[in-house]
Amino acid sequence: MTLPSNTPEFTHEEHLSRQQAAERLVDIAYALTAGTPLELRTNGEHVNVPVADELLLERTSTTDGERVDVHIRLSWSGARTPDPRANGARRHS
Repeated sequence: MTLPSNTPEFTHEEHLSRQQAAERLVDIAYALTAGTPLELRTNGEHVNVPVADELLLERTSTTDGERVDVHIRLSWSGARTPDPRANGARRHS
């Protein structure tokens, strides 16, 4: 499967409290658990990214003595076709 060509790229960096960072991660976890598109929002920008059933998760951490960097990367080759029943729609025979 391929990602729709109309899925825009999204890049954003922001300074957050630990609580706010946790909330962003919970939003991502919820979308993955629910099987819904990943919704990325900030400052008026809004992007929905379809997510595949199989993902690659990469986690790394580095430090230079003063700064700690933790990188979490999710990647996938394509997204599954959304099931119309997932949003309450019913199929008629």
